[in-house]
Amino acid sequence: MKKFPSLFGVFVVLLCAGCFVFLTNSHNVRASAGFASYVYSKPIFGRSMFKGVLIGPSSTGLRWRLSGQNVSITPYTYSEKFDGNNAILAKDKLPLASQAHIVWRLKPEEASVRHFMEEFGGWESSGDPDEIAKQAYAQFIQEPFRTTTRSIVAKYNGLDVNESLPEISSAIGGSMKELLAKTPFEVLSVVMGNASPPQQVIDAIASKVALNQILEQKSIEERIAVKNIEIERKNGEAAGGRSAAEAVERAKAITSISTALTPAYIQYLGVENIRGAERIYVPLGGSSPQLVLPVNPPTR
Repeated sequence: MKKFPSLFGVFVVLLCAGCFVFLTNSHNVRASAGFASYVYSKPIFGRSMFKGVLIGPSSTGLRWRLSGQNVSITPYTYSEKFDGNNAILAKDKLPLASQAHIVWRLKPEEASVRHFMEEFGGWESSGDPDEIAKQAYAQFIQEPFRTTTRSIVAKYNGLDVNESLPEISSAIGGSMKELLAKTPFEVLSVVMGNASPPQQVIDAIASKVALNQILEQKSIEERIAVKNIEIERKNGEAAGGRSAAEAVERAKAITSISTALTPAYIQYLGVENIRGAERIYVPLGGSSPQLVLPVNPPTR
């Protein structure tokens, strides 16, 4: 009768010990929304083995010797700056200062997560998903992105780049998607920022624009002067035409008068002028004119 309690106590102790060992060696792997977890076993003896990928939000439940490495599957935006000695050279060799922005992420699918973890070194001692993404960008995306940006912009003349930013952004994005097609990474979009030439080039452009404005103003003034001369010439021609017409009319009048003034008509006018005069002096052949009274003197 005394052995039964002893055996029961041993069983309870063993059961508690087993539960303790199980609980301390078990883990519930969780993946929150926007994250994925690479789940693997951690046996006491032997090598670890891949067990699956969780796409969050999800969890495995409590499992024996199970662990997971979380990675982010949300988009990240990284920017690359080009300036100074690292400026982009355009087709016409004009250096351009600019920024290019890329939005990318780890593809949210089991095959890509496993590919990344096993073949792209997606492990990180701290387990921080953001640090994992940062390292992945630096190792596999950054340099191809910079190189592609330079090669695409180099197809355009420096001063034409800003007018073609949507086209350039699309070309860079297409090239990056093609380059990363067989990787676990996905390019969502690329945006090329405004490109600025060096300050001395900007100053030269401003001077050229100002000079062109001055030349345009001079050209306008010249056209106005030519137009004024043309107007004056036409006015002069019109005035000359009027004067010529008036001269013709005067000549016609003079001709008419000359035709009408015959000797007899002039004598008649002389006689008409005598009428009403109080006295008339006429030469009689001597040195002094003689006074001749009119036949009918005017009545006072």
